[in-house]
Amino acid sequence: MQASKKKEGLFISRRANTRFQYSESFTVRFEDQIVRLKAFNISNGGVSGEIRGIGVLPEKKTVQVFLQNYKPVSAKIRWARGREVGIAFTEDLANHPQVRALVSRIENGEPAVPEV
Repeated sequence: MQASKKKEGLFISRRANTRFQYSESFTVRFEDQIVRLKAFNISNGGVSGEIRGIGVLPEKKTVQVFLQNYKPVSAKIRWARGREVGIAFTEDLANHPQVRALVSRIENGEPAVPEV
């Protein structure tokens, strides 16, 4: 019996946006529920994090994401693994210049919250 050759495949990322480490608290609201999370990372396409306290975020659920004290961004839960979740923004961030500025600050190595 001849062993078949195993091809080494290249990992190709499906992510359209570069992610940046981000470890701030944020909240997600859907229907009459509010869930608190601690972020792992953020991009112009979404945010991921871990649920703090009580709450669940079911996959494919449409939600509002509240980052810092900015107006909420419409989003959808892309994946959920236990208490960890990935959230994709479904609203164009052109409508959210503060969130875009937040991602730009982090990308440039600046603090998430600008110093006053």
